[in-house]
Amino acid sequence: MRQFVLLIGFVFLAAAAGCGGGSARGPVPSSVASPGTSLAKYQVTVRIDAPKLAGTAGRRRPQYLSAATTQMVIDIHQSGGSIAGYPKTVALTPTSGGCTSTLASTSCQIIVSLAAGNYIAALTAEDASGRALSAAQSIALTVVANAANSIALTLSGIPHELDVASGARAVHGSQNEGLLLYGSAAQAFIVTARDVDGNIIVGPGAPTYAMSVVSGSGWTPSAPPATTPNTFTLTPPGINGAGAVLRVTATYPDTTCTQPGAVCTATFSVKNDIQTLFVANLNGGTVTEYAPPYTGAPTTISLGANSPYALTMDAAGNLFVANQLGNTVSRYAPPYTGTPATISTGVNVPQAVALDAAGNLFVLNYEVTPGNLSFGSVTEYAPPYTATPTTILTPSGPRALTMDAAGHLFVADWGGSVVTVYALPYDGPPTTILSGVNQPLSLAVDAAGNLFVGNYAGGYAGGTVTVYAPPYTGTPTTISTGVSAPRSLTLDAAGNLFVGNHGNNTVTEYVPPYSGAPATISSGVNDPYALTFDGMGNLFVANASGDTVTVYAPPYTGAPTTISTGVKAPFALLFTP
Repeated sequence: MRQFVLLIGFVFLAAAAGCGGGSARGPVPSSVASPGTSLAKYQVTVRIDAPKLAGTAGRRRPQYLSAATTQMVIDIHQSGGSIAGYPKTVALTPTSGGCTSTLASTSCQIIVSLAAGNYIAALTAEDASGRALSAAQSIALTVVANAANSIALTLSGIPHELDVASGARAVHGSQNEGLLLYGSAAQAFIVTARDVDGNIIVGPGAPTYAMSVVSGSGWTPSAPPATTPNTFTLTPPGINGAGAVLRVTATYPDTTCTQPGAVCTATFSVKNDIQTLFVANLNGGTVTEYAPPYTGAPTTISLGANSPYALTMDAAGNLFVANQLGNTVSRYAPPYTGTPATISTGVNVPQAVALDAAGNLFVLNYEVTPGNLSFGSVTEYAPPYTATPTTILTPSGPRALTMDAAGHLFVADWGGSVVTVYALPYDGPPTTILSGVNQPLSLAVDAAGNLFVGNYAGGYAGGTVTVYAPPYTGTPTTISTGVSAPRSLTLDAAGNLFVGNHGNNTVTEYVPPYSGAPATISSGVNDPYALTFDGMGNLFVANASGDTVTVYAPPYTGAPTTISTGVKAPFALLFTP
């Protein structure tokens, strides 16, 4: 069983001594997992340190903590509501269960059981009568794989760094890379302080916070409400690429910020990303381009498109279209209105396209030469894609292609019921995966490098998804419940698996470790040939037989929004990065 643990999701925004902020480091959670069904639960230890007034001198903490603090209320939210079993009250006295006491502090440990995903925990310190001694303070929590399983909190301290986090699905990235806020809606951000030991300062000893814009126009931070004094909303301008630098400031009622090593301000950067949706219409002979909210008339790309089957895009926004009947790949430069560059050498019935980090293009060709079903190939083109490609021969009938972050190339061969794995520079013998593979039509790889194979397995009555851990030589995990002739696979940011089932016109969602009953999406689904997510966590389904793209908002249980104008047998979906 894959182990999951709970960590604080944060961005370190200030690490240098002094009140002037500092350098940035650390990750920020990118999305909140949908609840799903049959969630596996994992134990996480939470340590809460309640320093005693008499023991605070010289211990890197201010001395105004109320001795009346005897308990804490913990409420854990996901998707806008408290999860089952919360809120709960945790006792913080020296004689409470799970607590130990020294002359300096009382330390209590509790066990929290949560499924994989992102959460928001609201913490409120109380006295023995249940009277709140502090407003609820929020902390972003993330269940992730193969990481430490402890959270350290303290009820008082001198801030050594300020963290900014967001549990919003629409906020991605890290402080080092830059934060991206997708869409035009306001999103929640959380600010917390850490002491020099890395403990998160909560309760009566936590500061109040303010957020302001240093540079950038159109961005509006809210003042935090009194009930959650460390939670802000940030409204973007709704302009693609618009950026800003913001400052967070911590304020104490005493001289804490003048203490040696205290850090009470920090800055962070954010950029607005307004994504464009591209749909490859196999029967329409077009690629249609939709601006948010995707319900208006699209821009149509038809020049150079001939039964477009697959799409990919490079970092510069150049669009690559695999034309199945045209035996070409067309490359369109933004804004996609001009004549495309055409790649034809070595291209024959292209079924999939992919780009590596260096911009090299990989094209999966169903046939090596016209009418030759004995072998397929993958052709590799280096920028600017005009030279003769490198050719990798594959077994018969290759149908799907994907790459992992390390540059491994995975090829699914329908005809040979095999998946081959090629390591850089792709000129050596591949690793061959046979166990559990049966007419594979789709592939996906998660952040840990685990490979998911959708096995069509003979038609509507059958089908499985098999999961292989690196180096892909062991016995796979098999998912069969709810699977019916799987045609498409995708994973959300939390590692939940979504399967498009051609056999029964459903999309099924599986929560790690993928052993429970799936959640099923059927409304509006008709031959789900492609699945993808936008930056806000909305699920898009290309319905090849329905001539629609249906859009499902988290947690994917409601009626979808339908995109139909310009859609004709959609076979591929793509969002701008």
